[in-house]
Amino acid sequence: MAEEKKKGSWLMPIIVAVAVALLVRSFFIAPYVVEGASMEPSLYDRDRILVNKTTTWLGEFERGDVIIIEGENNRHYIKRVIALPGETLEMQEGSLYVEGEEIEEEYLEDLTQYEESIEEVTLPEDEYFVMGDNRNNSLDSRNGLGHIQEEDIVGRSAVVFYPFSNAQITN
Repeated sequence: MAEEKKKGSWLMPIIVAVAVALLVRSFFIAPYVVEGASMEPSLYDRDRILVNKTTTWLGEFERGDVIIIEGENNRHYIKRVIALPGETLEMQEGSLYVEGEEIEEEYLEDLTQYEESIEEVTLPEDEYFVMGDNRNNSLDSRNGLGHIQEEDIVGRSAVVFYPFSNAQITN
């Protein structure tokens, strides 16, 4: 009888470990893969990132945060928050203005190649304006994704963990 108990004693710890792993991934932190070049030079195609999902409970998004958005058909997009709910933004010849103040975007390598203008727009109280860092090659709030509802935000990027050569804190 003692022999039978020993044989099955490993089963419960494995079940508990799997349950804990699923809970952590579902509610706290999860890995994602960057697809495409829309966030270069900050994030590159095939970078692996860890996403902090607790920010969706707390609603702690700030301008400049790199977030993961759930789009249609379970497709995920990685973009940077440019303007917060209720804010007014515009862009003149590549320079970004929020609430009339120019925003310095140190994460962009070379704004001289980017000359787009966006007419002044005021966001509704429950929507975010997002863009990719590779402004010439990004599907974002300007051209297809539209304004982002908070409930469509999966979480905030925390770190790039692979490849090791690009390991970094992202926010």
